[in-house]
Amino acid sequence: MKNEVFQVQKVSYKTLLSLDEIAFTKVMLVLAMVIWGGSFIASKVGLSELYPIELAALRFAIATPVLLLFTVMAYGVGSLKIDLKDLPVLIVLGMTGVTLQYIFQFIGMYYTTVTNSALLINMATFFIIIPSAIFLKEKINADNILGVILAFVGAALVITKGEFIFQANIIGDGLILICAVLWAIYVLTGNKLAGKYSVLTQLNYIFIIGFIGLIPAYFLTPHHALTEISLLSWECIIFLSIFCSIFAYFIINNAIVKIGPSKTAIYQYFEPLFAIIFAIILLSEPLTVFIGIGGLMIIAGIAMADNNIKLLSIFKNKA
Repeated sequence: MKNEVFQVQKVSYKTLLSLDEIAFTKVMLVLAMVIWGGSFIASKVGLSELYPIELAALRFAIATPVLLLFTVMAYGVGSLKIDLKDLPVLIVLGMTGVTLQYIFQFIGMYYTTVTNSALLINMATFFIIIPSAIFLKEKINADNILGVILAFVGAALVITKGEFIFQANIIGDGLILICAVLWAIYVLTGNKLAGKYSVLTQLNYIFIIGFIGLIPAYFLTPHHALTEISLLSWECIIFLSIFCSIFAYFIINNAIVKIGPSKTAIYQYFEPLFAIIFAIILLSEPLTVFIGIGGLMIIAGIAMADNNIKLLSIFKNKA
């Protein structure tokens, strides 16, 4: 009898630990979106002096060796060992999550508006959740679907500030939409190696491969001599490298392992909300009613998509 009680307590403790770990992962995801929201300011300041692909290349020129050095010093060279058969998957991750993502995004933004870019890039969530339900058998109910739609509409309100003016541009909008698909491929592909290697091991290969892909783009496009870059721009590059690349990417990849692709994806709707909050605080952009409503819709939508609010289920049970 005592042994049976002990076994029950042991299982309960493990379950509690698991729940705590999931909660911590989600808190860290919110923190990652705060950082990526701040990248809006850093990118805007950096791009006032630097060319887009130049900024992306310098960002990973710093992030890649820093991450590699930290990994080797903390865990040894052996932590980088992988099966060669997994290299194609890592190449796909490096190209979709870094190289092609930034090349298409920055070229696309040149041809289209910032508003269009922000709206279309948020379509990635739909491209992640639908395949996750079909191919990965992730459970998605009516509340989850409604939550994703609600969060997307909220993000649209925040991004457009209530002025839904969408000036279509085939080239620019098409490239940004490709970015959304690329990010979806990155998140879904990352699930293939979930648990096989440490997040740091995967991230090192993703950064190395992604940076190698950016090198030709850097030399084939306009760029400045390193000595010509101002201290302020270097500060922006370092913030984007250390916090937005190493720290945020680690959190995202860890979340894919812990809570799955679709649950990770929905938290990205926080990014435009935090971006506009930083813009209001640091760039003195106006706070409007639409931004407030949109922010509340994002929070409510994510809560529904993450099973924290179950409106439709309640009505269904009452019926």
